[in-house]
Amino acid sequence: MNEQLKADLEHALAELKAHLASWEYAFAMAGGCHGGAEHPVHWLTRDRTERLTGRCRDLRACLAELEL
Repeated sequence: MNEQLKADLEHALAELKAHLASWEYAFAMAGGCHGGAEHPVHWLTRDRTERLTGRCRDLRACLAELEL
């Protein structure tokens, strides 16, 4: 189980890293005049960022519990 969690965490971290390096993320996080940063497309990108970050956090917590 521990090895599977480590593999899942590695995969989730790679996915998060790729997402954070994308143009989609850059445009969603950039400020813009006239509220361009608040476009609904960017809401989805921010939601994905939160989900990926949460997944990594949860996997780290599970691994920490197993190591106790």
